[in-house]
Amino acid sequence: MADDNNIIKKNEERYPKFANFGEMLFWLYANLQMLIAARNMGKAKYDRACYAVRAKAFKAYKEGRWNIHDLFENNIAKMKSDSFCWYCGKEVESKNELTVDHVFPRSKGGTNDMDNIIMVCKHCNSSKRDTDLLEWYFEQRHEFPPIFILAHYLKQIYLYARDNDLFGKHREEMEEIKLPFNYKYIPLKYPQPESFYE
Repeated sequence: MADDNNIIKKNEERYPKFANFGEMLFWLYANLQMLIAARNMGKAKYDRACYAVRAKAFKAYKEGRWNIHDLFENNIAKMKSDSFCWYCGKEVESKNELTVDHVFPRSKGGTNDMDNIIMVCKHCNSSKRDTDLLEWYFEQRHEFPPIFILAHYLKQIYLYARDNDLFGKHREEMEEIKLPFNYKYIPLKYPQPESFYE
């Protein structure tokens, strides 16, 4: 397993210092907006237009002009998509081949709410167990998570942070709080758009 302090140090060396956890979340969402915009424009690599989208989004999120919505649309998509594993993409013949996984593990405070449940294959479920979702992708699967999984995970974190007054917390304070997720594995940089094309 990668050393948590090394992960933080690498992030600090490459990216802007965030005033608090809320600002970090807005940066993550701005990165997601950049990736989605790049895909919509058919870009293979990020360019100035993509970075402009990120800058605009980051500023708008910080100023409260853009909102991050709840998981209603994600939950509708989950209910309609019962023919594949949300983690590995494996198609199944019957939804009985899928099992319920908790994005935030129950053992770490995750709930049984629809927002926290995803249908996955038995292999992924037994492999992930109660590991943080992104930690599992990076340390065990050795891959960047799919966009829809990353977006769902970030929304979960955003809603948890909102409901538990974490936006204004600093890194040192976050270290002292028992969380249902490991924020140190949240990627501050995404792969080039071409790696997300099928």
